[in-house]
Amino acid sequence: MPRIKLSLPEEFTFRMERSVGLSDVNYAKHLDSLSMVEILHEARLQYLASLGFTEEDIFGLGMVVTDLSVDFRSESFANDVLIIDVGIGKVNRYGVDICLRVTNSALDSVVCVAKMGVVLFDFDKHQMVSVPRQFKQLVQSSEAQAA
Repeated sequence: MPRIKLSLPEEFTFRMERSVGLSDVNYAKHLDSLSMVEILHEARLQYLASLGFTEEDIFGLGMVVTDLSVDFRSESFANDVLIIDVGIGKVNRYGVDICLRVTNSALDSVVCVAKMGVVLFDFDKHQMVSVPRQFKQLVQSSEAQAA
């Protein structure tokens, strides 16, 4: 079966750490894929918070995840400390690609790489809207500063 191929940005502009809890592991005693999705979601929320936003308020608009791809590379176990790096990939008319790399800090090995496609959304009108110029400039300038 062919594996997905994710292109990541050259630089990541946000980093958070998260320990793998006992409730994050499955019957095989390694990090469960559903828990990883929750960790990626938390990283996206923390990234937005670092920019002064929530997923409900980005210049008055909301954010909706339209797709998620996760490429698992290695196992992780309870009590491992994960480092989650977040950066912006492609920016298009309605949204951006939020790219993530999760590393096991003790082993310095990549646990997974992921991409979330997100769009900006007007919840009152129930429709996608163009990415505000200010948000586009902000994420692009933070990427440029990381380079």
